[in-house]
Amino acid sequence: MSLRDLAVLYLIAGLACAVAVYRGARPDGHGARRRAALSAALCVPLWPIWAPVALTAGRGESGGRPGGAAGEAASRVLGALREGVSACAGTSFEALLSREAASRIEAEVARAAARHAELDALLRQSGFDEGAAAARVAEIERGGGGAGARSLATAHLHLENIRRLRAMRDRDARALEELADLVQALRTQLVLARFAGSSVEGVGGIVSEVWARVEGLGAAIDAHGAGTEGPIAT
Repeated sequence: MSLRDLAVLYLIAGLACAVAVYRGARPDGHGARRRAALSAALCVPLWPIWAPVALTAGRGESGGRPGGAAGEAASRVLGALREGVSACAGTSFEALLSREAASRIEAEVARAAARHAELDALLRQSGFDEGAAAARVAEIERGGGGAGARSLATAHLHLENIRRLRAMRDRDARALEELADLVQALRTQLVLARFAGSSVEGVGGIVSEVWARVEGLGAAIDAHGAGTEGPIAT
């Protein structure tokens, strides 16, 4: 199979994922349709990463789960980036937010949202119920079931592991929300500069902050993948 054939298959898979994501979002208003369209558009080039995120986020929104908030933040980043790139196109400040830079940011955001969705799905499983784990610790401490010190240590370890996973999930969600707010502020300032014909004074600081947040997301994901946070004993 040639490289061209692989590219065609990749594009077909991306389009199929985009359709599934848009339909799965069930948009019922103008804003919801726009967000669903943006999410579907991101699926075409990045479907291996973004499709699981978008589909999981859609289920989370319908059930009131936190996964929806992270998916919404990622969609906000995508929309603001596209509008910011359009505002910069053909102007003297195009170098501040090029299409290549926006693509890099989108890829890191997709990775972060994918990790958040994975953690969120994991923590909804019965074996990762923090309340049940805490209740088990309390039961052992009261001397229930004749469990000894080793059982208590194991129960404490299980509870601590769950809390660490929850903290990681919540940290990813906060990081995505903060990045979305920052990118939207950057977009607004670039649009204002374009239509007002003014300079982009102060934009450099926002751009630097955006890149710092993006690099922080990437570093956290890479550290998680490499296991640098330390093994979770079992």
